[in-house]
Formats: sequence, C-alpha cells, structure tokens
Amino acid sequence: MFGRFLDWFERHKFGVVGTLMLHTFMLFVMAMSKLPADDPQLALPEMVMELAAPQDLPPDPMLQPPLSAAVEVKNLTSNSTADAQQPRTWPSQRAQEKIATNVEEDLKSFEAEEFNKLAEERHAAGKDVVMPQLDPSKWDKEHYMDKTPKPVKVEGLTTVSYDLVGRTDIVLEVPAYLCKGQGTVVIHVSVDREGEVTKADLDATKTTTRDECMVDNAMASAKGARFSASSVSPDPQRGNITYIFLAQ
Repeated sequence: MFGRFLDWFERHKFGVVGTLMLHTFMLFVMAMSKLPADDPQLALPEMVMELAAPQDLPPDPMLQPPLSAAVEVKNLTSNSTADAQQPRTWPSQRAQEKIATNVEEDLKSFEAEEFNKLAEERHAAGKDVVMPQLDPSKWDKEHYMDKTPKPVKVEGLTTVSYDLVGRTDIVLEVPAYLCKGQGTVVIHVSVDREGEVTKADLDATKTTTRDECMVDNAMASAKGARFSASSVSPDPQRGNITYIFLAQ
C-alpha cells in the first residue's frame, strides 16, 4: 500500500507541493489581516525646535564711539602766518640722516671698487690714466644752495606757535611736558631785525592758567628764542608766542 502511495505522490508531486504553498500563503495573509493597525499614540514623537528671538543685549561700551573725539596736538613749533604744510614725521630726521649716510657710504664703496677694477684693466693694457686734481671747494654745495630759512605753518594744533610774519624760528624751546598740569600760556614778544627777542610779557587776557611752572617755562622759552633775521620787518616786530602745556 505504501508503495502505491509513493507511486501516486511521484505522479502528483507538483500538484501537492503547489497546493501546500498556496495554503501557506493564504494562512500568512489571514494572519497579517488580523494584526492591529499602528496606534498613532505609540508613534515616536517628532522633535520640534523653535528658535527664540534674540534678546536685546546692553550696548558694549568698547564698541561705542567716544562722546567727544580727542584733539591731536603735535609737539612742534609752527608759524601761524605761513602757508600750511604737513611735516614729515616718519622717518625721523635722525633716521633720514642715517639712511642717507649709509647710502652714500655704499655708493662710495661701489664706486671705489669699480674705479680700482678699471684701473687694473688699464694698467694691464698699458693705458694708465692720470686723473687731474680738482679743487673741492668749488663743488661745495654750501656755496650755491639757498640757506635762507622758510616760515612753516603746521596743520592742526602744535605745542608752540607764533605769529611773526616772514620769520622762522631758529632757537625756540618746546616746554610742553615740563609741568604736571595742562593749559595755554601766551607771551607777547618784540623782535628786532636780527631776530633777537628784546622784550617778553605775559598776555593775561589769552592765558588760561596761572600755574607758575607753566608761566615761568613759557617766559624762559620766549626770552631765549631767536628767529631768522629780516631787513624788511618792523623794528621791533611785535607778535605772540603761544605755548600749549600737555598733562603728563
């Protein structure tokens, strides 16, 4: 009997296997249809981020402009009656002189090397050249350069200024930092045609301080001042020297 069953199964094995697969698929579909639907309450909550509006922060005093801009005062002398010129503050006069000296020395060294090389080449060729001796006094720039000092007016405030038309200061001390306080001292001066100060008086109406240190130093500077000579200026020529003292 079992042998006949095997013969039958051998003849109908594809049908049997197909029937089993169909029933298995139907059972799977029925099982899935009975599962509960997804509960929206069990779903994971979505994360929502809201950007808060920026709060008004107090102003940073370091980023605020100053209430009043500082006035720059140049520690220079200035003739208020001359044409305005911008002084060259950098490089300094000493630095310029040092640079000029170094350049001049390098040029002289280079020139000497070239002349020596040329002289050796000419000597080797038997063509020595005898250089004539020149009088160096004829080439002195002091003989032909204009040495007349020119009045200069500095733009902006300076620690010392004067109103002598056609004059330039030759000797004029700048006592801006010799005293502790700050203030302005005006000295009325009389200058002869040689540029010497013959008289100096305090102008009390224009002076803003009575500090003895400032007045004494301004008076000493005015009395010791010397200006360029002038044959066309009044004799004496009167004017004012204004001193601005800066707080240390």
